Amino acid sequence: MLSIFRTNQLMASFLLVFYAAALRFWGLVYTEPWEPAASGILSDWVYDQVGYAGIIPAIIATLLVFVEGWMLNALVLRDRLGRDANLFPGLFFILICSVLPPFLQLSPLHMANFFYILALFELFGIYKKSDCATNLFNSGLWIAIGSLFYPSYLALFVLIIVAINTLRSLKFRDILIVLSGILVPYIYALVYFYWTDRLSVFMGQQFPIQVGIPEMNFPDPTLYYISVVFSGLLLLVVLFSWGGFLAKNVIQVQKKINILYAALLFSVFAPFFVDIVSLDFLLYLAVPLGVLTSFSFTNMPNQRAEVIHLIWVVGLLYFHYLVFSGAL
Repeated sequence: MLSIFRTNQLMASFLLVFYAAALRFWGLVYTEPWEPAASGILSDWVYDQVGYAGIIPAIIATLLVFVEGWMLNALVLRDRLGRDANLFPGLFFILICSVLPPFLQLSPLHMANFFYILALFELFGIYKKSDCATNLFNSGLWIAIGSLFYPSYLALFVLIIVAINTLRSLKFRDILIVLSGILVPYIYALVYFYWTDRLSVFMGQQFPIQVGIPEMNFPDPTLYYISVVFSGLLLLVVLFSWGGFLAKNVIQVQKKINILYAALLFSVFAPFFVDIVSLDFLLYLAVPLGVLTSFSFTNMPNQRAEVIHLIWVVGLLYFHYLVFSGAL
């Protein structure tokens, strides 16, 4: 199956829609009751239109994951991040976003990841660019809009600053431009909620910051332990591959790969921007982890990569069947 996506033709990413639908099949068939543990004002607006669970939210989630996979392929191909040009980044992003049953729901993190990728497009475009004010403003703007879907994405402001410092010399002016981009959506939101006399609702939902560790909402211990093992294994694989990904790459590519690793590192701050953390929070890692995992499979011998990928997909579908059928 991987051989189909060993191409640099971005149009072939259309095939990923069938891949996403196949991986998320049981989520489309078994539409169980579900509600997000935490969400932002924009994701709540979406839920008001389509509901939390059901066939329509499941289809929207599948299309969102497909579009985001396409975008990641476009980003990696544009910046030539991979050693070989292929469509693996989008494929493994979709695979990671479909592993656990909670990931099949229309999580606010699926919506926020769309703007996360847009911000990376802007950030990766500033390397050796003399006038990048528009890119910096837009990166802050996209992160802010993403945080209106899920408040924790506001923590990516730290990643933006690190990325700027990595790709060019950081100036105080750059920080102000990014902050300006972040403030614009919040100013509009504050004005709207003040005008409708719901300012306290906005502040309580978007800034539920509390002292100490946020509440953990993991009602199913089996899923919790499986998610910990799965995430831990993937993180270990990409961390031990760090040096290999950087080897024989030009400085520009090395810096951008390091930014993806920084995105994994700074994700530890994200839980403190919400009051409740559930399993779908692991989707916060999906963007950088999907790209880095794709590099690991690109560097493998073709036959080994095909076998591991096939085992992963078959295991995923069987696991979903057990969960949704009530056997697990």
